[in-house]
Amino acid sequence: MVSVTNRPYRWYLALGALVVAAGPVLPPAVQQGTYVLTGLSTIVAIVMGVRRYRPEWVLPWWLLVATVATGILSSLWWGVDLAVHGVRRFPTGADVIYTMMQPLLVLSILGWTRRAHRTGGLVEAGIVAAGGGALMWALVVAPMLHSGRVGGLLLASYLLYVAFDLVILVLTVRMLLITRVRTPAYALLVIGATVYLLTDLAFYVLLVNDVSATSVTAPGYLSSYLLLGAAALHPSMASSGGQFATEPDPVSRVRLFGYSALVVVSGVLTGYQVLSADGGLSRVLVPLALSSTMGVLLVVRLSQLAVLLDRRARLDALTGLPNLTALREELAGSAATGLLLVDLDGFRDVNDSYGHHSGDEILRTVAGRLHDLSARHDAVAMRLGGDEFAVLTRGAAPPEELAAELVDALRAPYPVPGAGSALLTASVGVAPLSAGCAGALRRADLALHTGQSNGGNQVAVYDAALHAARQQRTRIVRDLDRALAAGEFTLHYQPIVDLHTGATVAAEALLRWTRADGTAVRPDEFIPVAEQSGAIVPIGAWVVQRVCDQLREWWPRYRVPVTVNASARQLRRPDFAATVLAALAASGVPGGALIVEITETGLITAIADAATVTGQLGTLREHGVRIAIDDFGTGYSSLAYLRQLPVDILKMDGSFTANQVQTGAARDRAFIRAIVELADSLDLRTVAEAVETAEQADRLAALGCHLAQGYHFARPAPADVIDALLTAQFAAQPAPDSRDLGRLLLPQP
Repeated sequence: MVSVTNRPYRWYLALGALVVAAGPVLPPAVQQGTYVLTGLSTIVAIVMGVRRYRPEWVLPWWLLVATVATGILSSLWWGVDLAVHGVRRFPTGADVIYTMMQPLLVLSILGWTRRAHRTGGLVEAGIVAAGGGALMWALVVAPMLHSGRVGGLLLASYLLYVAFDLVILVLTVRMLLITRVRTPAYALLVIGATVYLLTDLAFYVLLVNDVSATSVTAPGYLSSYLLLGAAALHPSMASSGGQFATEPDPVSRVRLFGYSALVVVSGVLTGYQVLSADGGLSRVLVPLALSSTMGVLLVVRLSQLAVLLDRRARLDALTGLPNLTALREELAGSAATGLLLVDLDGFRDVNDSYGHHSGDEILRTVAGRLHDLSARHDAVAMRLGGDEFAVLTRGAAPPEELAAELVDALRAPYPVPGAGSALLTASVGVAPLSAGCAGALRRADLALHTGQSNGGNQVAVYDAALHAARQQRTRIVRDLDRALAAGEFTLHYQPIVDLHTGATVAAEALLRWTRADGTAVRPDEFIPVAEQSGAIVPIGAWVVQRVCDQLREWWPRYRVPVTVNASARQLRRPDFAATVLAALAASGVPGGALIVEITETGLITAIADAATVTGQLGTLREHGVRIAIDDFGTGYSSLAYLRQLPVDILKMDGSFTANQVQTGAARDRAFIRAIVELADSLDLRTVAEAVETAEQADRLAALGCHLAQGYHFARPAPADVIDALLTAQFAAQPAPDSRDLGRLLLPQP
């Protein structure tokens, strides 16, 4: 249900309708007082609307206030004259004030759009002026000049008012033609201006025919005031002014109908004037001149529209800015100095929150800000599609300077009718074009992606090294699926040893990729890419199955469990636990033979799906699979994870191991001791990673650490190498009982 307090314009119009209905029957002096009160209510309504809805483009509203205020002063003066003298005298100060009213209204209407297309706008203005001039000449000016009922200064003032009416007509039509705004407030403004023009025209027609015009025109003038006030009280007033002028639609039915109507009306009026030319040669020459002028201008405008239709493929339909096609043409033939790609951060959320209509209005506002700022920097703004824009710079200033100004300009709030304002930020990718325009779009897009990856709301400049890394990433993404199908992935294993006995008690499975041509791809190059692209899911399933197949051989002989790494993307999948358990079942291996290893940063990444992650890990643990947290101590919520997740093993980050034997590394040793004591208190086991020297191993053992892995003990190696190592270790012993080695990885009762 719509709240009444949110629709004050309806009450305003309803009460105004009563005033309009009563206006004609009121005495003349009371009518003047009604004009004053209605005008005051309009001023109050505009001030309330500006304060409540805070339009970004406020100048036209204040000009409307000045327009209405001058009308009030003149009406008040005339009312006093009428009350004191019984007639309305001329000339008085009221007439001087009233003469100021129409120029102010002209300025207000002119301010509703920020920019007009100079040639096309002037030609269309000339067409409307010629057609409107023919109408006013036939109905008002010619009769007024030849009737002899008015003359002197009074005639001059009437002719001045009629001239301003013609200007208002031209600007009102212009406002309709060059903007696509169709908000309720905008419609009320246009209707108000139209009612004012029709009322003025009726006043002069009645005047030259010696008919009392006051009782007939009073409702019209009152209605025009009320419509302006209602427009200001409507929430859409915030986005109705200061719109970016757009190129016209060359095949618009409204425009073509308007041209046709003007031709017909002008022809009829000219014919009428010629046939009834009893007032001298001027009554024939003026309409003929106006009709001829309009005909010439129509031909010119139609030729312009034909050219515009040809250029239509180069313009964006929503904003009127040049589009991607135009940008490519500019890059192919211009001496630009820089290309800026602009993307709005989180614009999809704006569409979801406020609707696509408000989203389109925001895009138009963005286009206006980009155009205004670009014009001051010898640059051209363009819209490429969606919420992506481009700016092509031509000046000598570094393009990064304009990019920084764009980020600041687009950060300002965007008014949303009925919902306050929306806040947006923008990312800008900059490609300097000192080396030419070839590949500029690709370079700017790479820079834009960098800025977005770093959090958005910033400027990022193209870097050749970054481009090479991006190309490498693209190649890796393309090759990952093929590599899995082609059998290019293998597994290496690194032993995990007991620091007190040196015995191998477990092993970690590590993924390796060797291309068909023998080129090895480092894990730190392809694993992050696989996680980001989603390829890690099928690859991870393959790793689990291969490890389980290997455990089918190792587990009965050595009882040595193997750890496999799981990414955050795998953990967020509801079928992760089922995939692992299916691999164990297919290989006939118990859950205790497998350890699932999760990085602490991976847990932070998966925090949005904490319930899913906890459930998956809990299911695995119920089937005997143990859970290890890798890189422990480098994240932000370690203790919280230990409370919430089913964890068995903590693997300390290698940075602690590397630093704890250095001079002044007491802090790192204190961290290791704290982690070990924490693990012991929670019945967990600790594994130190990246142990490379005997000194490090001895220090870790002295600090109470249970297990370790690193180059000091063994490098990652294929399965047959690890098999030989385990065979040698257990050659003189019977197959070990899982309880013997398991005590090192699981707390025993």
